[in-house]
Amino acid sequence: MGNVGYDLYNGVEGVKVYLVRRYFGYSNAHTIYDSSVAASVRSFQARRGLPATGVVNLATWENMGFSESSWYDIDSYVAPLETNQTSTRSDHIEAMINQAYKYLGQTWISGAASSPQYGVDCSGLVTQALYASGINPAPVSAIQHAQVGNEWNSRMLWSDGRMPKVDFNNRQRGDLIFYTDPSTGLIWHVGILLNRDTMIESWPYAVQVHSIYSGRGNIAGVKRVFA
Repeated sequence: MGNVGYDLYNGVEGVKVYLVRRYFGYSNAHTIYDSSVAASVRSFQARRGLPATGVVNLATWENMGFSESSWYDIDSYVAPLETNQTSTRSDHIEAMINQAYKYLGQTWISGAASSPQYGVDCSGLVTQALYASGINPAPVSAIQHAQVGNEWNSRMLWSDGRMPKVDFNNRQRGDLIFYTDPSTGLIWHVGILLNRDTMIESWPYAVQVHSIYSGRGNIAGVKRVFA
């Protein structure tokens, strides 16, 4: 969903919004293009003689000092495929985990699923890890994730029937572990199991390795990517 080089407007999230918010000095505790950002953009555009739309297009992006190539490159990154037709189950799992580790220490950014040069959120991390392993989780995608209403891709991954749920007691390296918000009961987080009790995840404020019992909410269950 969405095209490479998409404009930024109310409700959009992701890396480009992160950079615009940082440009104007806003916090990125939640990286979303909101009315405050739009107002700052309108003022900026008026000062630069640009149409004061409050929407960041390529011309506005470049006037902020960002490159034209980054406008497209941030959107278009798909992790290089690290498996082939002869790869074993273990090969696929290790490709997924190796890609996730490339983000270790990067900033948590809501709605982000771009390259290891930037931060990601929990489902953004999983999306790129799946790409590297040979799985396309469409309709979940890096571009779709940043668009309005798609922050919670962990919920789409949880409901994806192509990945079977497995008994929690049978969890293994490479499985996805999901959590619910204690206050709503809705899925709000996903991590990749490194072993039965440890996962790699993106959680405010960084991509990190943690115990699965680290207060991420209530464990909803486990799904197996590679049977």
